[in-house]
Amino acid sequence: METTYNKEELQAHLELIKPSGFTLESYENEFFYTKNEALRKITIVPFYDDYFPHDVVFTGVSVSFLFYNLEQILNNVYVNNPITDFKHTLNKTNSFRKGFTNVLSPVDKEKLKSTQVLDDSSFYIVKPLLEQMITGAVNFVNQNQTLQDFYNLGEAMNEDDQLNFYVHPASFRMAIIKKLLNIPYDTFLQNEITLYNQHNMTDVASFAIALKNHLDNL
Repeated sequence: METTYNKEELQAHLELIKPSGFTLESYENEFFYTKNEALRKITIVPFYDDYFPHDVVFTGVSVSFLFYNLEQILNNVYVNNPITDFKHTLNKTNSFRKGFTNVLSPVDKEKLKSTQVLDDSSFYIVKPLLEQMITGAVNFVNQNQTLQDFYNLGEAMNEDDQLNFYVHPASFRMAIIKKLLNIPYDTFLQNEITLYNQHNMTDVASFAIALKNHLDNL
């Protein structure tokens, strides 16, 4: 008899590995763990390909952070300066993200991505691997609490890693964080405006000018 593995079975399995203090939520067929704090919202996402009603294959875990004060400023500019380069939804668009698949060994990564989860026994093959990644994410959450922590992490990265760490548009979030941390941002943002104009990205340059004017008046 063929087993059936649907959203309900997946939800039950994800409840088993829910980190302490987090709530399991879903949107359509996507599940994620959330935690609301005074200054930020944290979302831990288990990534998987679903083949309902047959199985799912897990591929990794990431954590995202939404800092309310940062995103409020970006949204204040966004609503008055619509732009096609990115979309922003207040209290939904994240500020930072970080993946944790790299905590697994190459052998365990292969095991994770080659295991079809279709019942309890197959889930228990990948359960310790998912827990290892979630533990890495929770430790990162606990070790990095403030915007200053995240700014410091970003400043220690090369440009490619920064662009993966900051949610797009990275440079605008960097400028806002500098303002919030009382770090000079004027030259940084002016250089970005010059760069956008050089590449004929006039709409992005216009948004950057609007952001600079907004920050100057805060």
